[in-house]
Amino acid sequence: MDSIRGLIPFVRKAGELAAERQGTVLRSFKADGSVLTEVDREVDTFLRDSIISLFPGSGVVTEEHSPADTGEPAGPESSSFVFAVDPIDGTDCFSQGMPGWCVSVGVLDEERRPAAGILYAPSWGPDPPGGSFLFADLGARALLNDEEISPLEGKPPGAPQVFAGSSIHRRFRFDTFPGKVRSAGSTVIHIIAPLIHRVVVGTIFSPNYIWDILGAHAVVRSCGLEMEYLDGRPIDYRRLVGRERAEGVIVAGTKEGVELIRATFRPL
Repeated sequence: MDSIRGLIPFVRKAGELAAERQGTVLRSFKADGSVLTEVDREVDTFLRDSIISLFPGSGVVTEEHSPADTGEPAGPESSSFVFAVDPIDGTDCFSQGMPGWCVSVGVLDEERRPAAGILYAPSWGPDPPGGSFLFADLGARALLNDEEISPLEGKPPGAPQVFAGSSIHRRFRFDTFPGKVRSAGSTVIHIIAPLIHRVVVGTIFSPNYIWDILGAHAVVRSCGLEMEYLDGRPIDYRRLVGRERAEGVIVAGTKEGVELIRATFRPL
């Protein structure tokens, strides 16, 4: 497969479209109670069609289009490369005018490893209004707003900080964690936070789907960060391409950050 760099303008356009529409968006709810907006569907369709046009023959898994919707005879399991699209990760925040949301596209290679990712959080990061645009090509270190991300070295200044999923308090006590626990509303932003905010050492979150995690996993993996199940198992994406939820709680971050989370977040 050619470089996914050609997809960058489409992801940027998707994020800009969503940002323009954020102030007038209407909320609805899926059968599982999660929030949905018309912008989710529009961005989902736009990115899916763009990927199919640029990379014919690749598998595509998106949050808002199931195989029943598309009528595709073959699933992504049979494709060499698989794209996973989350049109708006953090829809609840997006629909309420909050900044914690992100457009995410990730790629699995032939061996079903996270190989590439494009992430655009238009309202999040240290340099508004440009937001944070991250890109990790096949085998290359990620870029943040077109600049190569420098290695994460040494301890962060002050007390360590982690991002935690919005439901993690139902699973764990973390009163022994020595720093601060934050939540942005987007799993993608949580995973990439150590690359944007050097005081953040990692994240922990409940089981999610492939579109929630693949793009971010590819980006942090390219920078040497860890991401795996809390019990130490690697994430098997061969299961997740079939739209199954991940098997357990996931941790990500620096080696020291992941160890700290494991040592101080205690299951209820």
